[in-house]
Amino acid sequence: MYKTTLGLKKGLYLIPYILLACLIILPNVSADETYYREYLVNKSVLEMESLSLNTPTWQQITGNGFGKETNLASRGIAIYNDELYIGTQNNKLPKLFQNTYPELLQALSQLLPNKFPEFLQINNRFKVIFRLAHYIRTRTIRKAWHLLIGRSEGCEIWKYNYTTDTLTQIVGEDSVTGMKSGFNYNFNCLAGAIKEFKNKLYVGTANTPIGSLQDPHRKGAEIWRYDGTTWEQVVGHTAPITKGSFGNVENIAISDFEVFNGYLYAGTMNWDFTQKGGCEIWRTKDGIEWEQVVAHGFKPYMSEVDLFTGVTNTYLWSMEVFQDQLYVGTFNSCYKFVSNAGIGCQLWRTKDGKSWEKVLLPYGDGFGEKENYGIRTMAVYNNELYVGTAANIVHDKGFEIWKYDGFKWIPLISDDVPGVKPTDIEYSGFGNPLNKYAWSMTVTSDNKLWVGTANGKLVNLFEPRTEGCEIWCFNGTKWKPIVKNGNNEMPSGFGDIKNEGVRSMIEYPQGSGNIVVGTLKLISTRPLLLQEGFELWMRCT
Repeated sequence: MYKTTLGLKKGLYLIPYILLACLIILPNVSADETYYREYLVNKSVLEMESLSLNTPTWQQITGNGFGKETNLASRGIAIYNDELYIGTQNNKLPKLFQNTYPELLQALSQLLPNKFPEFLQINNRFKVIFRLAHYIRTRTIRKAWHLLIGRSEGCEIWKYNYTTDTLTQIVGEDSVTGMKSGFNYNFNCLAGAIKEFKNKLYVGTANTPIGSLQDPHRKGAEIWRYDGTTWEQVVGHTAPITKGSFGNVENIAISDFEVFNGYLYAGTMNWDFTQKGGCEIWRTKDGIEWEQVVAHGFKPYMSEVDLFTGVTNTYLWSMEVFQDQLYVGTFNSCYKFVSNAGIGCQLWRTKDGKSWEKVLLPYGDGFGEKENYGIRTMAVYNNELYVGTAANIVHDKGFEIWKYDGFKWIPLISDDVPGVKPTDIEYSGFGNPLNKYAWSMTVTSDNKLWVGTANGKLVNLFEPRTEGCEIWCFNGTKWKPIVKNGNNEMPSGFGDIKNEGVRSMIEYPQGSGNIVVGTLKLISTRPLLLQEGFELWMRCT
């Protein structure tokens, strides 16, 4: 259990009274001196009240992944019974690789030319690589994923109580519930989705599609729920009805939850590139019995053009309820290279959970740009749907944000904003091409929209370039940088460029205007050199 420094802000209220006490016990002085000292005390009271009441402060709740360096990112985040629950992503393969082959990594990083992005953008070569990669990648991705998470120590879940200013482990080796890391299975490498539904907390994991030697029957994603005391598996090897990965081992992760019309909806990540593959959506009324409502990445609802161009929605990335409909944003990996068509993100919606229609985006999939390969996050703000994209990490363009009133789309952060210049805040990536993902988005009770970025570009296979994550705030009219280099509240990456992304963000406590932010932490600037766990920060208003 960790104690944080948030008590510092509470202590600011005491300083004026301490100064007043000092004045009272001072020896006799002249009237002028007394007046001057009273003036100083009054001035201090005003300044400290301004600091404590009006000036936001940032406090670090924890660092180094709750004390475990292999917790490289926060993932699912939700409020349950007035406490904040945070799930982690855990992987130790990079550290093992670093410790085993340090000289090899150093030599490769120095010898590998920085021509990787340019090579991929040469159309003829890219076409050959694309076809070859898609020919072998179903098996390759499955085995690579298995290798990656097989070196996990298992995800953890922690809760934070604002009132007592304490952290408590709920899933992990020292958990108060007795549930060990990864829900007693280290192959559950991340708790990627967390949501309250009918007074219970649901957690979706990412898992191996192959299984382990010790537990070959535990394959694919699992879902667990918590009543405040006990964990129960509702999708998995011991679940009463629904087995792991909803019976399809290619559903290796639960990527998002959403509550809509009395049902809990769960979306999956599925890297099967056959016609039977693609993300799925399942729903439940009671958490035990689940019904499939979307199969094969929406292929049954696609147009002939989408099917011809090879649209493959492998990843359900985000869900949001807007105007009494459920909206779903996808990552489109496109298994054919016919043209630029069919490579950008897609948006789908439903009124009843069973009949789905594609929402037409301006200029086509990806908002007309193939680099926008995913709808990474969505939020409803001022009765409009805000959509943030994920941009290709090898290109020179940042993410985009668009808003939608149900009829008309308006670009807010995009090269499609009329008259915008590449250095303007309204340009893609807030004018920074390294801001590749609008990775997290939340709305606070003081009617502000917050966006956290993933900042980095793949320079070569071993060394991305990053300046550290950023956080921006929108009041309905103007965007303001909050965490960004310059004269802002905090520097980019909270002063450490290894904080490459804002992986999770939420208002907590509810109604406070505070936000809690969890990061993804890079390994110096090389993705195979893990050294530190993620950080968790809180902005207090």
